[in-house]
Amino acid sequence: MPQVYRAGSAPNRPAGSLHSISLSDQSSHDAQVAADPSGGQAQLHFSPRPNRASEIAWRTWGPAAFDEAKAQDRPLLLGISAVWCHWCHVMDETSYSDEQVIRGINERFIPIRVDNDERPDVNRRYNMGGWPTTAFLTPDGEIIHGGTYIAPEQMRSYVTQIADVWRDKRAEIAERAKEILEHEHSDARAQKPGDLSWEIVETVGSLVRGQYDPEFGGFGRQPKFPQPKLVRFVLEEHRRHGYPELATMLHKTLVAMAAGGMYDQVEGGFFRYSTTREWSVPHYEKMLEDNAELLLIYAEAHRSFPQAGYDRIARDVIRWMDTALWRPEIGMFSGSQDADEHYYPLEKAERAKHERPFVDRRIYTGWNALAASAYFACASALGDPALEEQARTVIRAIAERMTVDLHVMHFDAGSGPQLPDLLIDLAACLGAALDAYETGHHPATLPGAVQLATWLCERLEDVEYGGFWDAPDRSELGRVTRREKPIEDGALAADALLRLATLTGEDRWRDSALRALRGFAGEYRQWGQFAAAYASAVARALSEPLTVAVVGPADDAASERLWATALSCDDPARALHRLVPERDRERLTTLGYSPERTAAYVCIGTVCSAPLEDEGALAAELARARRRFGRG
Repeated sequence: MPQVYRAGSAPNRPAGSLHSISLSDQSSHDAQVAADPSGGQAQLHFSPRPNRASEIAWRTWGPAAFDEAKAQDRPLLLGISAVWCHWCHVMDETSYSDEQVIRGINERFIPIRVDNDERPDVNRRYNMGGWPTTAFLTPDGEIIHGGTYIAPEQMRSYVTQIADVWRDKRAEIAERAKEILEHEHSDARAQKPGDLSWEIVETVGSLVRGQYDPEFGGFGRQPKFPQPKLVRFVLEEHRRHGYPELATMLHKTLVAMAAGGMYDQVEGGFFRYSTTREWSVPHYEKMLEDNAELLLIYAEAHRSFPQAGYDRIARDVIRWMDTALWRPEIGMFSGSQDADEHYYPLEKAERAKHERPFVDRRIYTGWNALAASAYFACASALGDPALEEQARTVIRAIAERMTVDLHVMHFDAGSGPQLPDLLIDLAACLGAALDAYETGHHPATLPGAVQLATWLCERLEDVEYGGFWDAPDRSELGRVTRREKPIEDGALAADALLRLATLTGEDRWRDSALRALRGFAGEYRQWGQFAAAYASAVARALSEPLTVAVVGPADDAASERLWATALSCDDPARALHRLVPERDRERLTTLGYSPERTAAYVCIGTVCSAPLEDEGALAAELARARRRFGRG
């Protein structure tokens, strides 16, 4: 009997899939250019080691491939890979280099190859549990069967059997696909909204404590991922409540990750994950996304625990990012550096004799925005203005290079920006713009943040049910035409909108954020660890916002001392204004502060302090603000 599966939830995985070990992996050197029968040349990445994968007539994701499948009445074979993925390379070297597999695919399927980083929307809907994803589809793009890595013997069998099943039982497959489509459509609308409460934060906190590994640090067992959103939630909970056990969890985790094999002790930077519980044996790829999020964590940990030595790790990560990924000619960071299990275990002197692992020079907007946020945090925590200027360079490059006709594009592989208005990009850019504003040096980024928020809400908000779609409504193919609401990306957007509401005083941003967060209140538990970012956003929504405004001339010693004190505040619900009378007179009028007086003002919600004219008084007022979390 033919079976049709829902991506990510197949009840019976193919025998050849390796879901337990295929979540990320190695590398790829220069892209190979393969002929694309559906329209010209496609830049496709294959394993850097000898393989025959390019002999498969891969098409790119697009209407031509789907039209060809329908015209020839062939099923599709969708391969989702990544430049850095070790098991993707193994698949190229084994199954996709097998003569029988190559011939069977070319004769009986329309094969499509998709890069996970370029098309996260495709990956979200078709990933079968890891990379590579190997999905057999109907010509309409519904899943017939699939898995992750499939060894050559099993792949030969699947190529034959699935093609035969499609030939002989396509009516049954089509009917089953229709049933699943109707069920998914019903699920998409059947959200379970609810009220926001501290119980949500406490429930996620209990889940996190249950996953904590007290022996080796981190969360879960093996393979062990850094999980920066979860670690950030723990850090913010400690800032709210000061519980000693949370500090223990943080220190154990941050020290263990930086001291073990997860971290490159020679060149700096974190590898993607450890295959072992004790962080000793990593998969060696280094990703901009992971390192940007971890860099921010270490910078913020240094702010809260200035004697713990986390500043050294932050500077070391920056050293790697600047050396390996920074592209000064465009003012942005590359996407990743390949794994190399032979290179990275070498000592420094031995590495010097070898070529460094390949860097994928493609540009990803969301990851660069995360990097900018991390550099802004480091500039403040480490007292290094050069890092702030570099972050500002990234923000400008996103605005000038990756924003096309008022649309924020997802990536640029060298032929120009592509794929507009993904949620992760707009949300990360909004957060970075607010971080730029809160440095006190870039007031124009606040109106820029308002523009980004406007695009985000106009193009992605589900006003009826609440929440944000991962991509705009568009004419697409297969499952990509059906929009989804990812909880992590939605939480990032909601958190940024709550910050924007506090800084602008405009309730519309808060209203959108609250609708989004309420939309997940009845189902967040099912997301497990991925609800950490959601819990962080809920905590911000429930906390009385703390706004600190410092008014005074630029380069004035008194106002600069006040501003330094404001920047040192690690309150998880803080918002900062640096208001210079000669520069920000209109903003001063809007907020109601006197331009004639150098002072700081601390507001909890709508209740503000008297003017505070020295840093001691400001520090004392900030300490009192902590009491709203029940701290003494």
